[in-house]
Amino acid sequence: MPAFSVITPSLNQGRFLGECLESVRRAAACANADVQHIVRDGGSSDETLDVLRTASDVEWESAPDKGQTDAINQGLRIARGEYVCYLCADDVLEPNALKLVSRAFAENPAADVVYGDGYFLEAGWKRRKHAGDFSAARLRRGNFLIQPSVFWRRAVNERFGLFDDGLRFCMDHEFWLRICCETRWHYIAEPLASSRLHADAKTWTQLVPAWDEARQMQRGYGIRWRPLRDALWMRLGGSQYYRFKRAIFAAMARRR
Repeated sequence: MPAFSVITPSLNQGRFLGECLESVRRAAACANADVQHIVRDGGSSDETLDVLRTASDVEWESAPDKGQTDAINQGLRIARGEYVCYLCADDVLEPNALKLVSRAFAENPAADVVYGDGYFLEAGWKRRKHAGDFSAARLRRGNFLIQPSVFWRRAVNERFGLFDDGLRFCMDHEFWLRICCETRWHYIAEPLASSRLHADAKTWTQLVPAWDEARQMQRGYGIRWRPLRDALWMRLGGSQYYRFKRAIFAAMARRR
């Protein structure tokens, strides 16, 4: 049985996918770990299939699906690893990620979830985000987790189910909220993955719908005021602020 199953949802991210696949290979070699890398592609029309056809160590399929969450769930259904995570096609694992996670699970056998810090990659800039210690109360105040830096035992899905495929943007936050009070979490104060911010990313092209969905999702957990405030801010001016921020980073990168 593989130690890890890494699930990669993909759609027209071929220009990044090769780097994603290579990062998993590098992390597996660093940890000397058996890794099942599953790519579920939604029927890309770019160079994605050319990249996948040369990846003999990847279990992949390309066919229309119901979206990113459906693709992740497809991968989880066939995952064989003791530990699982999902890594989007435009993100990468840090070289020592699987080594650190393996060690953390071995040293903390009661842990259900291991997570760490991460980097944001944006227009040539790499900046670290510190996740910090875990608490359910903190998670209810906002999603402080760096999604590709979160790993969990496959048994967690067997107990709590898959991601909610009715959600397009905040399926990770919903899953963390669903499991957080009945699972044990362990924090590694090291960067485990890099999340890429770019103009074509779903969460940046659809900021208002994403925050509206997060507001509605959190209402189901009794969290009302903060998500309502955040969604209103995004609708009134937040989206313009983030687009301006993206433009500033891009301009700074061009001048480097």
